[in-house]
Amino acid sequence: MMKRKRLIWAFVAIIALAAVIGIDVLKEPGQAEEFEIAEEFELHPIIELPSIGPFDLSITKAVVYLWLTAAVLIVFALLVRRSLKRETPSRFRVMMELLYSLAHDGIVGAVMKSGRATWFPYIASAFFFVLTANLLGLIPLPLAEHNQFGFYTATANLYVTLALALCTFVFTHYAGLRQNGPRYFVNWAPSSAPPVLKQLIWVIHAVSEVFRLVSLAVRLFANMLAGHAILAVFFAMALIFQSYLAAVVLQGASVLIYMFEIFVAFIQAFIFAILSAVYISGALDQEH
Repeated sequence: MMKRKRLIWAFVAIIALAAVIGIDVLKEPGQAEEFEIAEEFELHPIIELPSIGPFDLSITKAVVYLWLTAAVLIVFALLVRRSLKRETPSRFRVMMELLYSLAHDGIVGAVMKSGRATWFPYIASAFFFVLTANLLGLIPLPLAEHNQFGFYTATANLYVTLALALCTFVFTHYAGLRQNGPRYFVNWAPSSAPPVLKQLIWVIHAVSEVFRLVSLAVRLFANMLAGHAILAVFFAMALIFQSYLAAVVLQGASVLIYMFEIFVAFIQAFIFAILSAVYISGALDQEH
C-alpha cells in the first residue's frame, strides 16, 4: 500500500513538472522568452459576438473553461451511470462514491437540520462544479496569450464566482420565504428587542446578507487567482534568470506549489459548498 501511494505521488509530481515546464517546451524555436503575468488573467474575445446593452456576449477563455467544466461533469455523470450497472465496483466508482458521501454526509448531513433531501442536489452540484472548475484550471491549455499553453481557471474570474454566489444568495432567501413565509424577513430581528433597537438589528442583518454574497464570491476568486498568480510568478522567474541552477530550484518550487494548488482546489470547493449549506440551513431554521 505504501509503495502504491509513493508511485501515485511520484506520478502526480511528474505530471505537475510536465505541466509547469511544458509551456516552455512547446514554444517555437527562436521565440523570445517573454511572460506577462497580468496578461494571463485578461479576457480577450476569442469569438466576437454582438452586445446586448451593457452585456458583451463574446466568447472568452473564461466561457470556454465553463463549457469544458460542464462537459467534464456530463462525461463523468455518464461514466458513473455506466459503472452502476456493473456488479463489481471499479476504482472510479469507489472514488465517486467517496466524493458523493463527502457531499451528502460531510457537508449537507453535518450542517443542515431540515431540508436535506430538497437542497442536497444544489449543494452537491455547487461542490462538484467548483471542484471540477478548480482542477481543470491546473491543466495547461492553448488558451493563453498568442495561443500559448497556460494555466487559467474560470473561478479566478470575479464575474463567475459572483454568479455562483448569487445562486446561493437567491436560493437562501427562496428557502427562507418558502419555509417561514413573510415572517422570514421579520425574524431577522428578535421580537423581544425594543422597537428602535429592533430596526437597527434588522438593518445590520440585511447588510450582513449582502456581505455574505460578496465574501462568498471574493473568497473563491481571491484564493484561486492568488494560487495561479504565484505559480505564474515562479514560472516567469525561471524564464528570466539565466541560470540553470536557479531555473531548477524555481521549477521545483513550482511543482510544490502546483501540488498544493490541487489541495486548495478541493478545500475551496468544500468551503463554498459548506457555506452555501450553512446559509440555506440558517434561512430554513430561523431562531425566533
